[in-house]
Amino acid sequence: MDPEQMFGQFDRLLEEERGAIRRLDGARVHDIAAEKADLFLAIRESTRGRTELAPRFRDLAAGLRRNAVLLAHARDCLRDVLSAFHDGSPATPYAPAPSSAGLSVRG
Repeated sequence: MDPEQMFGQFDRLLEEERGAIRRLDGARVHDIAAEKADLFLAIRESTRGRTELAPRFRDLAAGLRRNAVLLAHARDCLRDVLSAFHDGSPATPYAPAPSSAGLSVRG
């Protein structure tokens, strides 16, 4: 497989990973992570010294960042759901603080 085919395969894996994240399919996300690691090693070996492929690496990095953000959001959402299920309080720092009967924002 030539480098462009490998980059295309990586793009397809990133797209599939986004779908798995949306479906909360942890097993598939895990499997894709292993596939991406193997494919990245192959890309790195076959593109050593090929500076003309720098734009493809930038695109690849952007796709990886996008999926990392989705994974972080999915993780946070699941953590909040599990926390609320167990003790009723949100777990993220962005969640509203529990109201207090003795405090008023009006004075």
